[in-house]
Amino acid sequence: MTLTYRYKIVEGRPIAAETRTPLIPITIRGEIAIDTTGIPDSGADFTAVPLALAEAIGLDLSAKPEDCIGIGGRVKSKDSRMNIEFGNAHEKYRFNIPVKIILDDYEFPILLGRQGFFDKFLVTFDEQNQKVTLKRQSRKNVYRR
Repeated sequence: MTLTYRYKIVEGRPIAAETRTPLIPITIRGEIAIDTTGIPDSGADFTAVPLALAEAIGLDLSAKPEDCIGIGGRVKSKDSRMNIEFGNAHEKYRFNIPVKIILDDYEFPILLGRQGFFDKFLVTFDEQNQKVTLKRQSRKNVYRR
C-alpha cells in the first residue's frame, strides 16, 4: 500500500509565503505523545529533533554531546531514540528510530532522515504535483486499525 501526502505551507517559515513543503503528520512518543508534522529530508542521514520537542516528550538526553554537521553548519547534538507513528485510516506504521537531538537553540520542524525512516520505504517526491509518496518495502511494523 502507498501513503500519499500533499505539500503544504510551513507556518512561520522564513521563506517565501507560498513555498510548499512535503509534510507528513506524525505522532512522536517518549514518555508522552505529541501530534506534529515531519519533513522528509533525503539529505539527512538521521532524523533531527529540536531540543525543546525532545524535552517535551521526555526523550533520553543522557548521551554525551557531539558535533553534528549539516547544511546549517556544525551544531551540538545528542543521540537518542524516538517512537514515531504515522499512516492513514487503512494503514499505520510504528517505528523506534534513531534521532539526533539538536542542542543549539534552533526552532525547526522534525526532519525525517534516511536511517530509520527512508530506509523502510520507497520514497518518491513528485514536485510537479506537489506530493510525496511512501511505499513500504516489507510488511513488518504494519498494523491495521
